[in-house]
Order: sequence, then structure tokens, then C-alpha cells
Amino acid sequence: MADFGIEIKGDPTGISALTFKATVNDAINLLHEYDTAISGVSQGSLSWYLAQLSLTPNVQVAFRSRLRPRRRGPVVVDNSDTITHSLLSGLDSLEHKAVTPPYISVGGIERVQHMVSLIGKNGATGFRVRADNNAVDLTPATIDNIEKILPVRRTSIGSVEGKLEGINLHRKLRVIVYHAITNKAVTCDIREEFLDKVKECLGKRVVVFGILHKNINGDTLRVTMQRLVLAEELLETSTRARIMDDPVFTSAATTADYIRRIRGG
Repeated sequence: MADFGIEIKGDPTGISALTFKATVNDAINLLHEYDTAISGVSQGSLSWYLAQLSLTPNVQVAFRSRLRPRRRGPVVVDNSDTITHSLLSGLDSLEHKAVTPPYISVGGIERVQHMVSLIGKNGATGFRVRADNNAVDLTPATIDNIEKILPVRRTSIGSVEGKLEGINLHRKLRVIVYHAITNKAVTCDIREEFLDKVKECLGKRVVVFGILHKNINGDTLRVTMQRLVLAEELLETSTRARIMDDPVFTSAATTADYIRRIRGG
């Protein structure tokens, strides 16, 4: 169980209902994204319930987590403290540095951008986000940093290895892969032909090959998926003469070998 709160700074009587609704919606969706990434439960392991609501001196709303009951599958560990503190750390990074934090996808960063863009509109003058005794103030500096890290600066052919989570079937097919080393979220755009394979790999460590879209820091924000392989299968096939009938993969020992081959190195 963990507590999470958000404070909308400004005269409470001047803050519109739509601004309040949008702020709470963005905050809860961010909690859900971190929950999915950290717990490994595709629909999230936590539900959030209203714990406190105050209008003095600003609009303050606090939520308390509860583990969602599961009818099947293994018992889920309560990661609520890790989830809330990771979100707070990510927001602090976006406020003070132009970097992509762990666990948050491009869509999540855009959600932070949307929330902070409410500052100066309909009575909101700023935001403070809390997790237990820690707090982060969000200002327009967050938007400045986000605008530096979201644009794609270059593309290349390569791969990303990590845990596959979060299939999104709305609008555009995509999944999230959490990088094996950094835990940074990489959005993978997929074609319908990959959907069955993606479902098979959900929750597992995979290697995604395709076109990498990188930001100014060289972080991969998105991958246009061209091939999806379980990491353990790729390791096993390193001793085979051919992989999946594709000569590009002949004697491929590692992801690095594959990248060198397709780059001509």
C-alpha cells in the first residue's frame, strides 16, 4: 500500500472542473504505466482509491493503492512504493534535465507534457506531486526539457533487447519493450502480421530488430519492428548454421554481431 498525491496550485475557486479532471486523469494513467512496467502485470497490479481531498490552501487530492485481486496466475507482490517513487523520480528528472527516465514511454512523456501545459490556464499556476514524504514541483521547465528529448534526430537499423509489455490495439498497433539494461521504455510500432508473435512473447525478454528512431541524446524512442525474437531463442540459435531461413542471421552469436552485419561492419 502506498499514498500518492497531486496538488494543483492556485485559487481553488478559479480552477476549472476540466483542469481538475485532466490533471487527475493524467496522474492516474502515469501511475498505471509505471505499475505495468514494474509489476509486469499487463493490466496493472494496483487500483487507486481516494484518500483525501482538500481545498486549503490549494486543491490537493491524495490516493491510496490497493492490490487488485487476481483469479489466476501467480500472486503479485505489492510494488506500490517502488511504483510511486519511480514515478516521482521520473518527474523530477523531466523537471530538471533533458533526459528520458526509466519506465516511461513516449506516450507517458506526452501525458506529462499535457498535464504541465495546463499551468497558466483556468486557474492552475503549478503542480506538486507527492509520494509519502517526498515531493516534486512541476513547472514550465518540464515542457522545455520534454521538447528537447521527444523529437527524433536520427534513424538507424539495429535492435533493442528487453522485456515486452503493454500491447496497445487502439489507433496504431504498438507494444512497449523495457530496455534490459536501462529500463527505459521503447515504443515498438508493429504490423498486424506480428500480433500473434507479440502475444506469445508478452512478459518475456525479447530482441526487436528494425528501424530505430533516436532523440538528441541517442536514446531509442521508437522502433519500427521488422523482426521479433525471444532472447533465449536467439541465444540458442547462435550455434546453428542458419536462423529462420534468413542468411542475414547466419552464425549470429549476439545482437551486436547482427548489428555489425547489417551495417556492413
